[in-house]
Amino acid sequence: MIKNVVFDIGNVLLTFNPRKHLENLGFPEELRERIYAEIFESDEWIQLDKGVITEKKATENFCKRAEDISKELKLTMKTWKDMLKPIEGTVSILRDLENKGYKIFFLSNFHRDAYEKMYLKYDFLRIGQGKVISYEINEVKPDEKIYKKLLKTYRLNPEETIFIDDSLANVETAEKLGMVGIWFLDSDGLEMSLEEYI
Repeated sequence: MIKNVVFDIGNVLLTFNPRKHLENLGFPEELRERIYAEIFESDEWIQLDKGVITEKKATENFCKRAEDISKELKLTMKTWKDMLKPIEGTVSILRDLENKGYKIFFLSNFHRDAYEKMYLKYDFLRIGQGKVISYEINEVKPDEKIYKKLLKTYRLNPEETIFIDDSLANVETAEKLGMVGIWFLDSDGLEMSLEEYI
């Protein structure tokens, strides 16, 4: 019997589309792809998720590596949180599950500064019984350690727990640890998947 539902945040509850954001900033395609690689595919991006580097230091590193586009890199780092908007369909599902008495948790890879801003901005991130965010424990999904931290901290029985994530690799780790995994593609699909368990 399912008692707990664990939500990822990025691209499940909040939109995260860097390429679209770079397009909105007006950068031409070739530059967009370069910025995307320099920032969003960098080691520093993972280090920010792990909470082991500051945004200031990460930005300095980006600009040092690609001095010719430092202005564009700084603008991207200054504005990227603007792309984090609620995915209303999923937010509605989360609120409905809470109203039905399910225990809600969050397990997400997220930068400290970005998470703290979103936590204050959106009340649905304050719903529920608990959370483990990557920067807090210096671990990221799909490493098993971050999942085990959630299960142990809140004494969750994996077999009573659904885990929802937009990354298949992250879902597979949850399933390996005994949770019910749902690979998130869109809110309608999530609603249909949950009907099997809820």
